[in-house]
Amino acid sequence: MKRLIYYCFFVLISLYGLGTSAQEIDSSRFQSAAERPFLPKKVKKVRPHIDHDLRVGVDIHNLILGFISPYRTGLDLSLEYNVKPDISIVLEGGYNFYKKDNKRITYLSQGNYMRLGLDYNLRKSSGKNDHDMYYIGFRYGFSLFEQEVPEYLLLNGYWGNSTERMASEAGYAHWVEFLTGFKVEILKNWFLGMGIRFKTFIKRSKTGIEPVQFVPGYARNYNSGVMDFNYTIYYNIPLNYKKKKMAVYER
Repeated sequence: MKRLIYYCFFVLISLYGLGTSAQEIDSSRFQSAAERPFLPKKVKKVRPHIDHDLRVGVDIHNLILGFISPYRTGLDLSLEYNVKPDISIVLEGGYNFYKKDNKRITYLSQGNYMRLGLDYNLRKSSGKNDHDMYYIGFRYGFSLFEQEVPEYLLLNGYWGNSTERMASEAGYAHWVEFLTGFKVEILKNWFLGMGIRFKTFIKRSKTGIEPVQFVPGYARNYNSGVMDFNYTIYYNIPLNYKKKKMAVYER
């Protein structure tokens, strides 16, 4: 009988000890969790999709001048790529030929040019299919050209008049342009644009034929700057394609 009492008493003490240890373990777990630094949950961020387009354009202003006048012809092409919805990188280039012919002088100038710059669209789109633009922009221009005077009249009241010539010479020019204009979608992916350009020289080479009458890509040579126009037809090449959404995790 005494053994049974001892045995029951031992079991009660053991159960009590186990219960106390379990409470201490739960308490220690709770305290360690409370002492841990708070870490915010990872938030999934989806990068916004931007529609990228490539526009190819031809300036019909130079083509029209070539049809109506044999003294000035040229071809002006452009490429535009929008890096953001309202910002486009623009590359322009072409060739110009200019001739001045009168009783006193025959002057020729021809060469290639390139312009690089940005356009900023001021007009907010009213819908997904609204691609019309009203923009401002700037360009840096560079031209390499040749000019010559095959014949000019030298007036001399004593010895009499005579004709002379100046051999062909190469030259270069740098300039900047500030421009504004608009582009309207007339058919799907076809645009018609018109712009006004204000140009001024940065630097140009000095040659034996002075003054330079015409600089390809710039227009007639005026030290105070010039104003020029462009009428351009563009075709838009959509570069939009579906991509898998890329998730970026941030802490």
